[in-house]
Amino acid sequence: MKRLITIICLLAGLTANAQMRTYSDNESKTFIIGLESYFYGENGTLDFSVGNADFKALLASGTVSVNDTELEAGEGATVIGTHDFTGNRAPDLVVARKKDGGVYANVYTFADGKWKLVGKVGSTEAEEIRVFRQVLSIRKGSALLSWTWHGNKFDYKASDGSSEPVL
Repeated sequence: MKRLITIICLLAGLTANAQMRTYSDNESKTFIIGLESYFYGENGTLDFSVGNADFKALLASGTVSVNDTELEAGEGATVIGTHDFTGNRAPDLVVARKKDGGVYANVYTFADGKWKLVGKVGSTEAEEIRVFRQVLSIRKGSALLSWTWHGNKFDYKASDGSSEPVL
């Protein structure tokens, strides 16, 4: 029975999309890997759709807005991207920043006609964030920090048993 389960898991792993740094990721030197689409830079836009609604995320002078509604302002290198964490087949919006030797990301979802912050992840002394299915993960030294979407929130777990970083 153990052997059958192992074989099934291996076969499932073969069909899953690999979480790889692409040529575009290398070229742009982005620090968040695995987003469905993204923009990285100091200023720019990202067009995307949620259901039948079209959105334009704008980054200008550290401020991120969507269709003229400001979501957040901040400093550091910034990535704006999309990924479906909530499993509703509609992209969620990710705003990630790299500053002061760490990486940080806020996840927004569109609900009830507005963008709502549903998750904050990040860590000091970290280089990049990886996205795979409903998980955001950060390697910090020998520890793997992960935030997994369950139901209506992100749950935190660290391989070294450390508590969730205060952001």
